[in-house]
Amino acid sequence: MNENIVGIDSAIFMHPKIWKASGHVDGFADPMIDNKDSKKRYRADNLLEDKIARYIKDGKTEKAQELQNAMYQALEADNLPALKELIEQHEIVCPVSGTRNWTDVRQFNLMFSTQMGAMAEGSDEVYLRPETAQGIFVNFLNVQKSGRMRIPFGIAQIGKAFRNEVIARQFIMRMREFEQMEMQFFVKPGTEMEWYNHWKESRLKWHLAIGTPEDKYRFHDHVKLAHYANAAVDIEFEFPFGFKEVEGIHSRTDFDLSQHEKFATRNFNISILLRIKIMSLM
Repeated sequence: MNENIVGIDSAIFMHPKIWKASGHVDGFADPMIDNKDSKKRYRADNLLEDKIARYIKDGKTEKAQELQNAMYQALEADNLPALKELIEQHEIVCPVSGTRNWTDVRQFNLMFSTQMGAMAEGSDEVYLRPETAQGIFVNFLNVQKSGRMRIPFGIAQIGKAFRNEVIARQFIMRMREFEQMEMQFFVKPGTEMEWYNHWKESRLKWHLAIGTPEDKYRFHDHVKLAHYANAAVDIEFEFPFGFKEVEGIHSRTDFDLSQHEKFATRNFNISILLRIKIMSLM
């Protein structure tokens, strides 16, 4: 137990401005591509990752590394035409139709939306939360004052999240409704990387304490960082279908509170804060 970490249960429906402030409305999307023959839709990066895995399995490590580097560069630059070009160059076929008759790559927003109001006309559009983090940030002052919390401290919650995943597959890796265990840890400026490394090692020790062999886990540093982060790493577990993320540790800088402060015209005193995001998907 950690005496400086408290729990919260935030709302599933929140004001649309919250998701505008967080960047989800404009940037929470995946690059998708359709096969014209099968009418099936795929994530472009998943098709490329599967091809990389096949190259490695066939012993073509140089080709795999070359494709991986090119994919990361395209994702970093949000270069959708380059992703399609890679799919065509490496002759990636649709798993269903077996053809290479692809559409252009497009961004697909992952948030579920609905209308709030008695009538469709004039109703406000609201979103089902795609993550539990923002509910923590908008309740930061409430928790800090009511709990008399002092920096450093954390706010944690367990709750439902919803994502408009085009492809629900691979066990529980891609679900449209799922449960998150998440904690945001608030620290003083200049200590964020110290805490980042602390939680990185602490969380891996927790996983190993369960009794799973250490060689089943690995750290995977993010090549492309999210818009809010200056450092990010995943703890990955080796499933029968390969290594997949089971937990993420992100240094979120002061992005979230500063954005909510700007959109809500409310003073969060963000000048004294930096945050590290600890998110577990269990």
